[in-house]
Amino acid sequence: MKIVWFRIDDRFVHGQVTVAWTKISNANTIWVVNDSIAKNPVLKQLQISLAPPGTTVEVFTVDDAIKKLQEETNASDNKRVLLIVSNPIDALKLIEAGAKVEFINVGQMAWKRGREKIDKTVSVTPEEAAACKKIAEMGVKLLYQQLPDFPPKPEDFIEKLKKKGLI
Repeated sequence: MKIVWFRIDDRFVHGQVTVAWTKISNANTIWVVNDSIAKNPVLKQLQISLAPPGTTVEVFTVDDAIKKLQEETNASDNKRVLLIVSNPIDALKLIEAGAKVEFINVGQMAWKRGREKIDKTVSVTPEEAAACKKIAEMGVKLLYQQLPDFPPKPEDFIEKLKKKGLI
């Protein structure tokens, strides 16, 4: 098993974005890592049913994904994983548990009360901003890129958080 793409996107498996990211990354498996979805049979089945052709979707709680990472990271299978979480806090937990990635593709984190808008489709809580800072300190880049057709924003995501006074 190899993580070929790590994305933060609170929409998880959905339409052309996931199909496009799956194609760009050459992933054959999508891991949806989210406690709420994993514990809800209807939402879990929905995510599985949205798999692009030729792709498997697996849904895990954060703890189960950590166990799976530790079991499969050195497996010699051909599993190429596009890993999707909804927020930087869960991303940090996975990286601390051994997920090996050079960068995280930051997609959508919708605005809700208590979140600060960072870009058109990205908002964070203070705790999420702190998780981003810690991820960056671990040497993992955070690149905001909504769609594969658009290049990543030239400004580092961490710089955006600093300009907003969040870190």
